[in-house]
Amino acid sequence: MATRETRLDRGRRRGRAVVARLMSELVATRQALNLSQRALARELRRSQTALVRAERLAKIDRVSFVEVAEMASILGLELSAALRVLGDPLRDRGHQALITRFRGLLAATIKVIAEVPLPNIGDRRSWDLLLRCVGQLVGVEAETRVRDVQALVRRMRERERDGGVDEVVLVLAESAVNRRLLPELLEALGPRFATPPRSLLKALRAGQPLPGSGVVFV
Repeated sequence: MATRETRLDRGRRRGRAVVARLMSELVATRQALNLSQRALARELRRSQTALVRAERLAKIDRVSFVEVAEMASILGLELSAALRVLGDPLRDRGHQALITRFRGLLAATIKVIAEVPLPNIGDRRSWDLLLRCVGQLVGVEAETRVRDVQALVRRMRERERDGGVDEVVLVLAESAVNRRLLPELLEALGPRFATPPRSLLKALRAGQPLPGSGVVFV
């Protein structure tokens, strides 16, 4: 049975694919210019053997973007790169501790699944937790510290829209900073997340369906 690809594995695979594509384009350009490997190597101030190994991707993990950019420049090209959001970032120990505290509040009858991908093909985002209550699916997101209310609200809206769940619970770490920002956060989230925390926690402890989405402190 195939194992799930880790973040590190995905990054390595993607990096190798990008390097291989760029090097293929560089080789095609060199050949189209009728420029020999010897001549290019001379301009790059390295041995022809080193250039041959690079073009053949003999040690693909050692081909740097700086080396690719140098080759591109000699061939009249310019390397550009960009980063885009593909999935959720790696969380810290505080985040994991918050998740653990929240799980400790749940009734034993609630089925809990961690790091569940959103149900869309190719979507790299995931729920921190997915709860299966009686006739209900609940998505859980945890945040140790609210730094950007608008960014957090956008993330919750996107998960509410794409997450395939009945209700959403935002779990915040108990802190003065988070408490201070709660009114602004609730106003931005709107009535959809207005379920009182006590009602949410009572239902979660009893293993009952949630009366709605909302925010709880743990």
